[in-house]
Amino acid sequence: MENNIDFLKDFGGHPYIYRFRGNAVRTLSELEEGYVYFANRNELNDPFDSNPGMVSVTKDTSELEQFYNFMAGTFPNEFTKTDFLKNYSPVTLRDFMVEKLEFYILHYGIVCFSMQLTNYPLWANYADNHSGLCLQFNIEKDIRLFRGGDLRPIEYVSEPNRFTFNPHPNWDTLTKLFFQKTLDWNYEREIRLVKVFTGRHYFHKKALEKVILGYRCQPEFINKVKEIVKANYPETHLFKMMEPKEFNKISLIPM
Repeated sequence: MENNIDFLKDFGGHPYIYRFRGNAVRTLSELEEGYVYFANRNELNDPFDSNPGMVSVTKDTSELEQFYNFMAGTFPNEFTKTDFLKNYSPVTLRDFMVEKLEFYILHYGIVCFSMQLTNYPLWANYADNHSGLCLQFNIEKDIRLFRGGDLRPIEYVSEPNRFTFNPHPNWDTLTKLFFQKTLDWNYEREIRLVKVFTGRHYFHKKALEKVILGYRCQPEFINKVKEIVKANYPETHLFKMMEPKEFNKISLIPM
């Protein structure tokens, strides 16, 4: 029986976010093992996304001296502190940071979600033209994953903003780099999770509230997903989308 879904009540807004995945072995692996993958910026599909070339390290003398003094105070003993003071000045410390900036940025991992289930371009681009699926997460049900990092919407700008990075801990603006994209991408309505971590991060199974299959899913893929959900997610609801007939409205069939 076809169910007409109240989008705002059941699928809209906080605390729900959506992850679109293709009809692929990797998708089945992620679902079966219960993880999301934090990619580094070199694995993203937008060359300007989180690009280290958008960042310059401050040249302000007072800021560099403040950071230099801060670093000098972090060493556990006088020997390492003396070695640091001998080999670095505020200027050469800045040179070192410039050299290592990209290396540092690549230590950040990124997972991309959307704020909308009825985002048909995402169904097309990231769910293999409606033959993949969409995962609905409730961020309140996995504090370790969703609150243990930086989760916020992307800011869409006319062109990438360049900015100056001051490395002092109280003024760390480097994370701005990960939350801006050009207006070409604003259809994604992206909300992004960033951690100083790359690779697999396993989520709490209760956080995955719904799995929605695209209306073009093939029987073999549907059966595999059904088996995985039944075996691993007793509280997760599985639906299949009907082919959309009205803009911004969806009809789902429980599976």
